[in-house]
Order: sequence, then C-alpha cells, then structure tokens
Amino acid sequence: MKTVSSQPYVEFLKEKKTNRRFELAGLYIGYGAYVISLGIVFGFKKENPLFSAMFFLGLFTRVASLMIGRVFLIPKIFLGLLSSEVSEKEEAWETIQAHKDEMIGRLARNIYGWNDASELYSMSKEELTEFVREKTKIDWRKIGKIFLMFYIPIALFVSYLTIYAWFQ
Repeated sequence: MKTVSSQPYVEFLKEKKTNRRFELAGLYIGYGAYVISLGIVFGFKKENPLFSAMFFLGLFTRVASLMIGRVFLIPKIFLGLLSSEVSEKEEAWETIQAHKDEMIGRLARNIYGWNDASELYSMSKEELTEFVREKTKIDWRKIGKIFLMFYIPIALFVSYLTIYAWFQ
C-alpha cells in the first residue's frame, strides 16, 4: 500500500485558512466601511459628500466578496487532476482519496451549497477530472488577482477621500 504525501494535504489546509481570512476581511472591511460612514454622518454630524465614498467602499467590498467565492470555488488539490504530469495527477488523486470526506465535502459545499452532492463522492477519477475541467473553464484565480490589483488602489483612494473630507 502506498503512503500518501502530506504536502498536498497541508497545502489544502492552508488554502482553506486563506479562504476564510479573505472572507473575514471582506466582512470586516465591507461592514466596517458602513459603520464608519454612518458614524461620521450621524454620530459626528459631519456633512461632506466625500464621506459617502466610504459607504460606496463598503458596497464595493461586499460585492467583491462574491469574487472570493469564485476564486476559491475549486480547491487547488482538484486542479492537480488536470495537470499534464502523471505523477502530479496520481498524487492529487491519492490525497483526495485519503481525505475524501474533508476534501470532496469542501468541493461539494462550494459548488452545491446545501443541495445534495452525493454524486461527487461516488465519482471515478475520470469523472471527477471532467467535472473539475467543466467548472474551471474560466480561470477565476487569475481574474481574482487582476481584480485585487484594482481593488487595493480604489480602497486606498476612497480612504484618502474620507480622511481629506474629515480635515476640511
């Protein structure tokens, strides 16, 4: 019997943790921007149209949280099934089989939500590979990185507008 390398599993756990951190950051930044903008306007009774920029940052961030779900829709371990290297495919498959409940369970929750995903657990290697290929036609990870390059400057600019409006 072959032993399964723990490196892909460790990477799976790291990706899971990163996903959770991005989700929490989206919640904190989004709702935090709402609280700040409403606190400034209603708590401090400041009236400057630039303060509305912080409210729109909250809206933008909450919409951006949808991108997080798309980026982490398919865990990287399943992308190993699409590799051109046979050894990488086999390692990914063996790791998935060794931690089937956790890994396929995560994939099922990401794709099906609360709906019945029992078909995923009974898929063969070829069926699962085709399923992953179908779900990854659009490279959301690449789109997410590009989106992040736009999000960060926009968030910094909106924060600058809010600080600028405060000191006027």
